[in-house]
Amino acid sequence: MNLSLFPCLRLIAVWLMLWLAGSASAQNLLMVRTPQPFEATMNVLQQTLAEYGYAVGHVQRCDGGMADFGYKSDLYRVVFFGKLAEVRELSAKYPELIPYLPLKILLFAERDQTVLVALNPLELARRYEARQLQVQFLRWHSDLRAILQEVQEFRPAGEQRTEGQGPGAKGSGAAAL
Repeated sequence: MNLSLFPCLRLIAVWLMLWLAGSASAQNLLMVRTPQPFEATMNVLQQTLAEYGYAVGHVQRCDGGMADFGYKSDLYRVVFFGKLAEVRELSAKYPELIPYLPLKILLFAERDQTVLVALNPLELARRYEARQLQVQFLRWHSDLRAILQEVQEFRPAGEQRTEGQGPGAKGSGAAAL
């Protein structure tokens, strides 16, 4: 049995529980879909995170372990990222946040597209009242929306967006941020 699967399953289970515990809408999650291949999307995500001052701490492969349980899947990865000093400070001052740190984005390939999903930090704002945390959650929310939008809109040099493509376009399959 592949033990590397368990952190991924736990992460997916936490996201599902948070989603089910809230309203039936997808407001608990930030999600975008891009027509770019998985590996290209992973590279753009890592570059964009760096541009926003975040460091990627770890990329967890989940597809192999999921296949061991009979799931027919394309590629799955969880990207763990954050700002080291920020994560250390928040972990020390608010140990109850440790399960949510560092931040995470799930990427998975779905046919010829790549989907990126992250827990909406505003969900955490509902659970923690400290002013410092409220400001932090708003900042993460703003950053994550911008990062996901940049990744979604990225096109290699020379490739143009056609009419009807783009965030929120009808038929594009893109989830609204």
